[in-house]
This record gives sequence, structure tokens and C-alpha cells, in this order.
Amino acid sequence: AIIGIWEKDQPKYFGIGGEKTEKVKVSEYLQIIRENKPMQRLMIAGAGTKLALSIANNTTVLCMLYGCIMGAYDGLYLPMMVLGYACSVPFFILSVRTSQKKGQKASLTKYVSVALACYVGVLVLLLLWGRGDAFHLSLLGENGLSINLYTILFILFFGIDDDHYAPILFSLSLGIGYGAYSATADMPIPMVADCSDYETYRSGKYIPGIMGTLFSLVDKLVSSLSATVVGIAVTFIGLNTLPTQYDPYTPGMNVVVIVLFCVIPMVAWAATLIAMKGYSLTGEKMKEIQAVNACRRDAVANGMKLEDAMEKWQTVDQLPAEYRA
Repeated sequence: AIIGIWEKDQPKYFGIGGEKTEKVKVSEYLQIIRENKPMQRLMIAGAGTKLALSIANNTTVLCMLYGCIMGAYDGLYLPMMVLGYACSVPFFILSVRTSQKKGQKASLTKYVSVALACYVGVLVLLLLWGRGDAFHLSLLGENGLSINLYTILFILFFGIDDDHYAPILFSLSLGIGYGAYSATADMPIPMVADCSDYETYRSGKYIPGIMGTLFSLVDKLVSSLSATVVGIAVTFIGLNTLPTQYDPYTPGMNVVVIVLFCVIPMVAWAATLIAMKGYSLTGEKMKEIQAVNACRRDAVANGMKLEDAMEKWQTVDQLPAEYRA
């Protein structure tokens, strides 16, 4: 990490210049949230994607799904998780490529949409569960590999993406739907830097620590909330303790699993897409913001007052030619 940031981790690249370190009051935090519209939307998106991942990956939910309901925890949990993590590798590569070409907003919305679309299929398959022997997950049996059409469809919906950057067969074979929801949980984190640059562009304040703190607060609250949601959901089917893979199936458990494993993540992803629809920090917009910030920073370094630099350069069209390149 140190080697990676060595060249850029220098004061001359920070903010605009001319800032004074001052104690930040609670009212200033509230003002930042109120005035920084992209940060508001990013906090919603970050909460949505993190909540979806935290609940869907909760150990209790997976125990109920693969153990209590499917009845084959040892034969399903580890293979499905290994498959999912293996499939997430190409997904991370594709998401980085999309971010580089079209910006982080485009990458987040694209792959959240993929996760949402795939989980429509997962939801349908879970609703079909138990309707005859054909509608059960099966990977490993007593005599080795034991897989049916239902399992194949579950894997495809659980891990499929049709990305125009890669051949369809490549996407089908690797199955990256699992990567869709595992990767999107962390996508909003680097976008905090964009919101920090926007705050510098908007107000002249360089406060990445405050921006990171605000986002981290939401992240921690959501992480705690996920366990609470799972615990409350389990009480609705009359259980006083969290079920494990050794507990028998309880009537209504399939409904709880469907809500926790599919419905809540899908609602969270939908909220993320709605929030991102009005998120203004696209790839092109960030290039403009960074150019304006760089011009102001250089002017302040040469003796101009920060207030004067803020007033003189507000759009990319007002910048000298060398900053618009």
C-alpha cells in the first residue's frame, strides 16, 4: 500500500492550499451532509449495497438455506461459497475496467443492476423449492457428483452476467452473479474520494477525513443492523435461538430465507439504483472537478487568496488551456 501511494501521498497534491486546520463542530458535519448532495446519495447507495451483502451472507441465513431447508449443509455450503468467490475474481476485473472507462458511478449502477436481475432468477427458484424431488439443490451425493437441472439453474442465476466487454460464453462459464453483489458492497468506498474532491470544489475545504468518517458511520450502523434484522426475522417463526445447520426445518423458515436472502437485498439494490440516478459525479464530471481544483491549487501556491481563486475559476471553460487538456 505504501509503495502504491508513495508518489501521490504528498502535501502538494492535497486540496487547494491555504486551508487552516480547525476543530470541526457537529453542526459542520450536518452542514456538509446537507450541502453535499452526492455524498447524501452515496451514503444511501453504500448502506444499500452493504446491507444486501451483510444479510445475504449472514451465517444464520446460509445455515437455514443450505442446512435446514436444503438438508445438505456440508455438501452445499462450502462448494457454493468456493464457487462464488472464484466467480467474483473476473467480476472485480470487469468492474475496475468499467470504472476506468466510464467512471465509478457507471460501474456501480451497472453491476448492481446485474445483481438485481440475477436475483430475480434466484427468487423464482427458491419459490419453486420443495415442489417435488426435481426442485432441490444437489451437488455431492453418496456416490460422488450429484447435480440436477435445478442446481444448474440456481448456479447460473446465482452467478451469471452478460457483459459486453466479455464473450457471453465466458460469462456463462465463469458465472459472475455472485461477484455482482459481493463486489458492489465495496464499490462506494473509493467513491468517497470523489465526494471529497467535490466538497473541495464546492466549498474550498479539503476534509477527506470528515467525509470518510461520515461514510464509515453509516457502514458500521448497517453492519450492526443486518444481524438485528436476521435475529428479528427468526423470531417470527417461533424460534428463541438462531438456528444452525443441525436444526430441523421449521414451518415458515423458507419464507424467512426468501425475504432475507432475496427480497431485502433486491430492495436495497433498488434503493441504490434510485439514489445513483441523481448522483452527479460521473467520470466526465470528476475530470472537470479535478481540473478546476488543480488550477485553484496552483494559483493559491503562487500567492492568490483562496477566496479569489474560488471566485475566478468555477467551470472548466474558465480554465487556462493547459488545465483543460
